[in-house]
Amino acid sequence: MNIFSKLNKLTNLTENEKILVKYMQDNPETFVKMSASEISEACFISTSTIYRLCQKLDLSGLSELKVQASSSINEYLIESSSLDYNYPFKQNETEHEIVLKMKELYDQTIVSSLNLISLEQLRVIATELKKAKYIDFYTSAGNIYFAENFKFQMQEIGTFVNVPIEEYNQLLTASTSDENHIAIIMSFEGRGVIVKNLADILKKNKTKIILISSTNENPITKYADYQLYLSSNENHYNKISSFSTRLSLLYVLDCMYTEFFKLNYERNVQYKLNTYKKLSNNL
Repeated sequence: MNIFSKLNKLTNLTENEKILVKYMQDNPETFVKMSASEISEACFISTSTIYRLCQKLDLSGLSELKVQASSSINEYLIESSSLDYNYPFKQNETEHEIVLKMKELYDQTIVSSLNLISLEQLRVIATELKKAKYIDFYTSAGNIYFAENFKFQMQEIGTFVNVPIEEYNQLLTASTSDENHIAIIMSFEGRGVIVKNLADILKKNKTKIILISSTNENPITKYADYQLYLSSNENHYNKISSFSTRLSLLYVLDCMYTEFFKLNYERNVQYKLNTYKKLSNNL
C-alpha cells in the first residue's frame, strides 16, 4: 500500500503526529530531502514524534519512511490532483470535454486503487482461495454483475465460485458454510440490509472472510480475516453514477484473479485452451 494511503488510515494520532502527517502530505518532495532536525524545526515538533509515527507505520525509522515516501510520490501527486469524482463533468461541457474528464476520472481511480492495494494481502488471499474447497461471493445490487464476472473468470480455469443473489439464498449459504468455505464479501461501507448478519453467521461457522470495501468506517471490518480496499473518493449517494467505484472493484477483482491464476500458471493456460478447443469442436 502506498505510504500516503497508509497515513490517511492511521487512527489515534497525537496532535503533533497529525501536524507531521499534514506536512508530509502537503510537502512530499521537500520532506524526503530533510533530516530529522529539519523536519522538527519545520513542524515545531520533537524528533521523538517522528519516530513514534514511524513505529505506528511499522517502519524501522526515518530513513525507511523517506524511502517509502520517495517511491510513492509520483502516484500520490497524480491522485491528489483536483477532480470531482461525484460530478466529473458539468451540464454545459462539450462532448470532447466530457470524454476527457471521464478518462481523467478512470486514470485517477486506477492510481487510487493501486495506492491502496496491500501486496501481502493479495498474495495471502490468492493462497487461501486455492486452499478452500468452496468459494462463496456475497454482494448486492449492481455489484452482483462484477461478482458474476469473477465467477466466470474462475470457472474458465476450473474453479467454481458460488454467487448467491437473493437474500434468502445468501443467508442459507452462509448458514451452511463451514471452515472448508471461504467467503468474499463486497460491501462499500457495510450498509447492506443483511451484510452484518451474513458476516456474523460466517464467523460463527468458522468461515474465513475476505472483505472488499472502501477505506471508510465499516462495521464488517471486525469480522474480516483479510481486506482489500476500493478507491473511496465517491460519495455513497450524492453523485451522477458509481463511475469510480465500479472501475475500482473491477480492478481489485482482476488483481485477485490474476494472482490466483499465477499460482498454477501453466496449468491454467492449458486448461483454458483445452476447454475452448472442446467448445469449438461442439459448436
